[in-house]
Amino acid sequence: MSTRLIVGIASACAAMTGLILANMFLYMMIGEINRNRNEGNLVSYFGFAFPKMQRIFGEYRAKYPNGRLHIYALVAFAAAMIGLLGVARALGFFG
Repeated sequence: MSTRLIVGIASACAAMTGLILANMFLYMMIGEINRNRNEGNLVSYFGFAFPKMQRIFGEYRAKYPNGRLHIYALVAFAAAMIGLLGVARALGFFG
């Protein structure tokens, strides 16, 4: 196995791990938000779009100013993007 292949596989694993962790932290934030809401006004766990994610992050930061889940989610997402850049590099997109 070449070094390029090993780096590509490791980067893909890091990217998937980061995305799974970011999603898990996002679900945890939704759970924290829903804990304080009425039954008819809950945030759905399904369907993610950028405006919904902004609302979740904003509401979580407003209700839990000392909470760290939003920081963990952003760090996990950043790790996933770095892993995807490693995959792109291993595939030869950057020369």
